[in-house]
Amino acid sequence: MRGRLTTKNFGLVTATILVCMISVGCTQGSATEKIETVSAPKTETAAVSNTEKEIKIIEAVLQEELNGPDELYIQLSEAAMGGTELDSVKQKENEMKLESYMKEKFLPYYTEEGLKRARGTNMLYQYQSQFEPDSESAIKLIDSEVKQSEIDTASNQYHVKATVEYTSPDEEPSLHELEGKVIFSTKEGKIGVIQFGQMDSSLSKKIRNWSEE
Repeated sequence: MRGRLTTKNFGLVTATILVCMISVGCTQGSATEKIETVSAPKTETAAVSNTEKEIKIIEAVLQEELNGPDELYIQLSEAAMGGTELDSVKQKENEMKLESYMKEKFLPYYTEEGLKRARGTNMLYQYQSQFEPDSESAIKLIDSEVKQSEIDTASNQYHVKATVEYTSPDEEPSLHELEGKVIFSTKEGKIGVIQFGQMDSSLSKKIRNWSEE
């Protein structure tokens, strides 16, 4: 009879059900593995991009710091610090203009506190500030190298080296080596601490000597 389920037919049905269950399980397993395989590299890519972003920030700061003189900065600085009436309204206005200019230049790269710290430790425009108005001498960034710390717990720290060329009308161009360290704020992704300077004092001496002539 058609409605009767024989032992043989029952075995075939059972086998078919098992095959379907195994097929579904394999399909789900493959999908899970595929998702895991695709998602893993995303974290790695994000980490690499973050490091590249921080290196670009450091390189941008080096470009600002080590190519000069910045004539506008020097004019604003002279007006803010060289006035005869230090407590006058005009003097305060000049100080505010200088402050505004420094923030415009560097706040894209520094945290608020980092910028304040850099100014307080003379790590901001430390060479630009040594030029006189209408100076005929100049500095130019020739080469730079930025390396992330190899210590896992200090991945927000970078070692920096740079080569600067100094030129003036009365002498041959000279190269000067600089080095330092930069620490990023992990919360804001901007520079929190920067320590950067000459391996010797020859660059500052050349700038000051020319300015005093």
